[in-house]
Amino acid sequence: WTLCAGASLAFIRETDMLALLASGSAALTVGVAPSTARSTRAVSQPAMSSSDRCAVWVVGCGVPKRGMGWYHAKQVIEGDVPNAAVTAVVEPWFLGAGADSPPGKAFAEWAEAMKEKGVAFCDSVDAVPVAEGERTLALISGRTAD
Repeated sequence: WTLCAGASLAFIRETDMLALLASGSAALTVGVAPSTARSTRAVSQPAMSSSDRCAVWVVGCGVPKRGMGWYHAKQVIEGDVPNAAVTAVVEPWFLGAGADSPPGKAFAEWAEAMKEKGVAFCDSVDAVPVAEGERTLALISGRTAD
């Protein structure tokens, strides 16, 4: 389940979220996803205007190549969700006390590469820059123990 923010807040299934973002729909609706997810990389998509785009904040990214948050960020960044753009990653552990750990160093390398793509890295949701009027989705990914 994922928390979506826009005109209203709603919890929706991840497959529903991906379908909504791929459709470019302005409305948030639950239960309209196809039964199977598919990659949209091979499909030609029209150019996305800023009003069609949904900003995605990945909250709880985790270790590159290991964390599910990282994998979802990778999917959006690589174009699997054509109307979405990762604009922020919130990772309190690797941008805080865990920064000097081996996984924290791997995270820092990935973060540097993603900053070149316009992704902001923040240690809390309160620190994320908010664009006025932009549709935003917070994709929260954490371990069960968290």
